[in-house]
Amino acid sequence: MIQPVQAESSWILTPKDFLIIDLAMQAAEPNRIGRPDDGHREAVGKAVIRLYTAGMTDPTRLADAASTMAATRLLDRRRGQHAG
Repeated sequence: MIQPVQAESSWILTPKDFLIIDLAMQAAEPNRIGRPDDGHREAVGKAVIRLYTAGMTDPTRLADAASTMAATRLLDRRRGQHAG
């Protein structure tokens, strides 16, 4: 018998969800427009979505936490590149 496999996440995002995520992204990236992409925006976006789906819904808190998570990840990645 084949067992059904449930997707890792069964979230269906609504327009309200996208609005909150967008507000958080805008708050996290206010001064980065026109700067070369160093992977920060992608890292922030992934962190925003991860935190939002975990239950954090305040755009300001999302932006702050995601920015910190992204900066830490990028710094760790850069340290690893220079260590070799």
